[in-house]
Amino acid sequence: MMKRLWLLLFIFSFFYAFSTVTAQNLKFGKPTDEEMKMTVYEQDKEAAAVVLCQLTSVSYTMDFYNFLVDYDVKVRIKVLKDEGKEYADLSIQYINNENEEYAQEYIEDFKATAYNLENGKVVKTKIGKERLFTERIDKDYMVAKVAIPQVKAGTVIEYEYRLHSNVFYHIYDWDAQAEIPVAYANYRLEIPAIFIYNVEHTGLEPLQTSVTAGTLMFKDTSNDLSNPNKCSTNIYVCTGRHLHALKKDKFVWNVRDYFTKVTAELQRINRAGGGYREVRKKWEQIDATLLDHPDFGARLYKHSKYQEELEASGISQMADLKEKVAATYKFLRQRLAWNGEYDLLIHSASEIVKKGNGSNADLNMMLINMLGDVGVKAYPVVMSTRRHGRLPQTYPTLNKLNTYVVGIPDGSSWIYVDASSADGFLNVLPANLYTDRARIIQKEGSLWVNLQKTGEARTLITVKASLSPRGEMKGEQTAIYSGNAAANERTAFREAADSSAFIAKKASLNGININSCKMDGHRDFAPHVQEVINFTRQGNATDDHIYLNPLTEIPVTSNPFLETERLLPVEFPYKQTFTLSVQLTLPDGWQLEELPKSTKITAADKSLAGHILYESTDEHTVTIHYQFRLSNVTYDKTQYDTLKQLFDIFANRAKDILVIKKA
Repeated sequence: MMKRLWLLLFIFSFFYAFSTVTAQNLKFGKPTDEEMKMTVYEQDKEAAAVVLCQLTSVSYTMDFYNFLVDYDVKVRIKVLKDEGKEYADLSIQYINNENEEYAQEYIEDFKATAYNLENGKVVKTKIGKERLFTERIDKDYMVAKVAIPQVKAGTVIEYEYRLHSNVFYHIYDWDAQAEIPVAYANYRLEIPAIFIYNVEHTGLEPLQTSVTAGTLMFKDTSNDLSNPNKCSTNIYVCTGRHLHALKKDKFVWNVRDYFTKVTAELQRINRAGGGYREVRKKWEQIDATLLDHPDFGARLYKHSKYQEELEASGISQMADLKEKVAATYKFLRQRLAWNGEYDLLIHSASEIVKKGNGSNADLNMMLINMLGDVGVKAYPVVMSTRRHGRLPQTYPTLNKLNTYVVGIPDGSSWIYVDASSADGFLNVLPANLYTDRARIIQKEGSLWVNLQKTGEARTLITVKASLSPRGEMKGEQTAIYSGNAAANERTAFREAADSSAFIAKKASLNGININSCKMDGHRDFAPHVQEVINFTRQGNATDDHIYLNPLTEIPVTSNPFLETERLLPVEFPYKQTFTLSVQLTLPDGWQLEELPKSTKITAADKSLAGHILYESTDEHTVTIHYQFRLSNVTYDKTQYDTLKQLFDIFANRAKDILVIKKA
């Protein structure tokens, strides 16, 4: 069977000579002629680059009484277009704890080569470990960076390295897939049988997998082993071929969540004398670790640096909980700013106050302490942000957590606040923080919450306008933005040069002229933003006809879903509800000739629905009711066709035209 497969591959490659690779080249140091002359990857002709071969081997050794792990990585990439040059910029993250002797990893034997065809000859550009630039990410992690030189469209890149680790109880996830297509990927993982790992393959693409038994010989011996010279092993081999590219997508929070990958989680260790020692953590253990940490839990119940000022402010005397939380938040934001960074552990409170800014964690811990000062119980709600990637479902992990927001119990419900958000409100968070798995950390028992249920953008617009014989629509529009819609308006207002620039941009986006605008709530920590504008819109007018689009502000003007099929789900930032009501008075002596058809749209699960209803109430008045409602945040790929069709209908109806004729 395998011989027939290779024969078919050979025949296929004959017809596509110089444009694809006939057989997998597993030998590094000499790319084939076909790899050098390749101009397009047949399975993805739009690809800017392709991983021709990715080989990863993970194996254990022993040094005296300690197990060690070696990661041997070899990668070959073909750059097909200029934009593919970015894959010559490498970053390798590894564990290097400043204080822990048994949490150390080192990069060994790094080398990379760029191969280019020049005048029919292969020219090599080589670099070694001396070109690696290392920097510390935090006290636990380092990153090594390097840019392979002389890379352009047509270059073949090869690089390989060994990561040597004494963190024997942790194995990195292996990604078979990437943001560019992968022609061949192979993973070999050999684990001593005394370590009981849960090894899983997840993702969108199939992998060929096998598990066999092996033997590990030791250079040094340990009295803890019944056989001092060797032990049995389990060997996992996973192979993927022609894996699709999973590119960054504006409707996917973190594309790596969907990569085909292999994960290995240590569950227990087989004791030399018999029996097992459980090592798999529970979330309750993660909770305890956080609560005991000097830069997290130990700071939860301290007074803030603003305790005396807060006592003098009178906030603690407020009767309403939400008003008290809002007042405390505003007090903090008048004194501290966000520095743009997310973190889990916090810095010195004195340092934060002195600088006047801090990370997301710094500000949220300060808010928790300040709320305590005014008599409000508050707790950290830890998470992995959307852009950072989802928490694993099958095992607990502290490493994946990267920040938190503040949770305040309010009877049977909770109030959530992010102190780093300049434009939000109570239960109005930045989209990046609306994760589906967040954990409220409290001594009396932590609990999971789905913050996606909290977020929603709500817009309510009413328009009352009249139409002149010259085709000018003139009137007043009142818009009330709530939830994340209000936050978006505040962000747009804050980022504009001034209020005039904000108004000018809104007019341009909606195709209207704004003559005056009364604004309320654009600078406030408040539930709503309100705008009342006087506007004009010019239709197309002839001596006896007027053609006018009466929809002054709508959420869907084009269909963003143009793919014929989709590999990934569609993830929206939050739920959305948009309602527009227009009442238009026609000029005397004119009447409707043609009214667009009314439409009602509802998905089968009713999570996406809306309508555009046109009605002529009398000879001189037209009313339009427009509603768009998105009540789910995530739609899987089986729902893509329906989503695409419904958005297409809304996008087309955005072009509706009223035809008015002279009576």
